[in-house]
Amino acid sequence: MIKALLTDFFNEIEKKEMKKNKNAQATFWVEELQEVTPADKNYISIRKATRLYNKYIEDREQVIVKEPNKYLLDFMSQYLSYNGFEEYLTKKESTTENAEKKTTIILEKIEKQSFLKKYKNTVVIGVSLISSLLLFSLIKNNTNNSETCIIWKETYFEKSDCTLKHTIDNSFYNINIQNFKKIEVTKETPFFKNGKPLIWYGKSSKRKMEYFTQRGVHPETLKELDPITKYIINKYVFIEKADKTIVN
Repeated sequence: MIKALLTDFFNEIEKKEMKKNKNAQATFWVEELQEVTPADKNYISIRKATRLYNKYIEDREQVIVKEPNKYLLDFMSQYLSYNGFEEYLTKKESTTENAEKKTTIILEKIEKQSFLKKYKNTVVIGVSLISSLLLFSLIKNNTNNSETCIIWKETYFEKSDCTLKHTIDNSFYNINIQNFKKIEVTKETPFFKNGKPLIWYGKSSKRKMEYFTQRGVHPETLKELDPITKYIINKYVFIEKADKTIVN
């Protein structure tokens, strides 16, 4: 059941915080959710968080990592809106039987498919994949790289000759440089519109939180920026307790 809990926990981070890969999810767990310091015995490092993902979610048997202790099991369960691991177990087990029945029915239907149908589907998928790769290669080879490079100018990107130092190829990142700006945020800053984020954030090479007006990468670290969340606003922007209110 630890595997199921870790899977649900990482999936919930992806859903709530829009973290699309295990490294981003593990980092968010350690740097944003974790409530204990490195001196505490219950502290978990990014390395251990990633190893838990590798062992229990990617099923890498060769990965060596200790099972999560009771504190971590309760912590992950509470993030999933349960009172603790015991409540998670009770409610999870009640749904497991139904899920297994549905899985059995699906597998039986798959087994009844003819070999020819399976083979045809595989060929279609393979041809589509090869065609996509060839098309991407043709577009890439015919693109004038000198028109795709950009360089950072303190608070914004501008187009640049690719031979200059510190330029990046924007054909890879696809940043809308017309609207991408670094800004200072305050409690008066509009962070959301119709429930959608208007601000993205990331940490500089000096671990300073910085904010931008579009999706993209941090110009120093080239790490993908994250969309702002109420959790981040309350932690880094609304410092005073009286400010803990977000106006959309």
